[in-house]
Amino acid sequence: MHDTSLRGIWTYRSLSDRPQPVGSFDNIKVWEAELYLDLAEGSNTLHGHLGERPAEATTGSPYLSLVGTVSQGRPQRVQWRGVGAQNTAFEGWVYDYEGFVAPDWPSAEHQRKCIVGTVTRTVAHGSAPAGAVFSFIAVQRDFREPREVIPINSEALRMLASLEMRLHHQLWHLARNVWARIADTVKDAIRERGWQPGPTKAERHARDLGSRTNGSGEDFLYMHRRMIRDARRLDPELTAWDALPSVGPLASFADGFAETHVGNPGGFAVPPAWVIADNPALTQWLHEIHRPSSLYSPFRTWEQQFTNPAYLATLPLGELGSRLEITIHNWMHMRWASVPRDPCTGRMLPNGREDLDWRGGWVMPEYDYLGDTFSSHVNPVFWRLHGWIDDRIEDWYRAQQSVRPGAVTRRAVYGLDWFEADGTWVAVDDPWEGPRRQGAEESRLDLDAEVMKEALTILVTENPSPTGNGGARVSPLMLNPAYTGFGRVEDDGLP
Repeated sequence: MHDTSLRGIWTYRSLSDRPQPVGSFDNIKVWEAELYLDLAEGSNTLHGHLGERPAEATTGSPYLSLVGTVSQGRPQRVQWRGVGAQNTAFEGWVYDYEGFVAPDWPSAEHQRKCIVGTVTRTVAHGSAPAGAVFSFIAVQRDFREPREVIPINSEALRMLASLEMRLHHQLWHLARNVWARIADTVKDAIRERGWQPGPTKAERHARDLGSRTNGSGEDFLYMHRRMIRDARRLDPELTAWDALPSVGPLASFADGFAETHVGNPGGFAVPPAWVIADNPALTQWLHEIHRPSSLYSPFRTWEQQFTNPAYLATLPLGELGSRLEITIHNWMHMRWASVPRDPCTGRMLPNGREDLDWRGGWVMPEYDYLGDTFSSHVNPVFWRLHGWIDDRIEDWYRAQQSVRPGAVTRRAVYGLDWFEADGTWVAVDDPWEGPRRQGAEESRLDLDAEVMKEALTILVTENPSPTGNGGARVSPLMLNPAYTGFGRVEDDGLP
């Protein structure tokens, strides 16, 4: 597994190596600057920059361009040379750096990755002689989360972060995903609470044999189309990706690059992967899908397939929804997921929230982890990737019309633009979102928080191993490849 943990933005500080006491550290301060490190995939080479970040970079902004290597070991060793940018005040500067990644303390909290080392002035410039040596320390900054760059407006955020919305999204996904694997007594208990996924005794599970043809894919597309419509009514800026975002640098001194973009330009940068100590296979998978090259395989392959009219014309709507859900949808959630954190303390929780923990802190807007259905929809990226999924429905409709005009007809279902069930291309007359109130119009779902908690408790505690991971981590359903069936591309096959 290629280690990319050094990739990111660091605060760099260099110090004069005076041996005598100085009273104030300001007396030995040499330079504080932004350090950006990036690693070439599959190799030990690194590149980046070092410079004082202006509010907005210009063609004359001075910085050092870095090229170097990383040597794996305990500790990791890093070396790089910094060369001043041409046509700036740093032109002609050459500095060489060597350092080591400082060790972590086992089980200690609030640690930050640091590089400690020395730097030498390799080439004299101005009145500064060559050969001078300074100590430095670089402290890695947190990944800049999308909520900081492309925030959801306050009105929409209140609705999305509410307990009822969170419980609904968690329970809706969980009921569908475990339905084929739970005991009949558990199913009956869920039916009593109205949360069976579809009509009683004719439920539509989303996993295992038959999920592509039973209509569950239509439920997936319809329910999320409702979510998108309601969210955009409150925040019209929650638009879809036109295409999957390309991989780019997290920071740059290019002309016009603003300080507010450092760490996540545009809000769609891929965050670093993390380590799950008791699950090396899952850790490996997380690192694989966070790699830059994963954009091109399998993501670009899926993107081309699901936008191909000739392919879309061959699929019933339910099969399209099922294939989208268990391949590119689930992978997108986890590619753009940052390590989950306690919203109150900021402490990293590599395994995520406990499935039945609904204490107040978890309802804070800051809990927007993309790998947990209780929180994923609070993340701004959710709406871009689900908007992309929703646009495939319209691609599918146009493909159907081009091949068999009139075979698929539109109709409103509970006030939402949808399709007439014909038994062939559209199978479900009443897509499932949850229990509805009697005589309900539009999306009047019965979202009783206590009933939803009861149903979730039954599904989690009565289902001995719903995730294939000893019963742990149910709600972050995208996380477990053994459970969701997408740990490797070939598990599902390319669509």
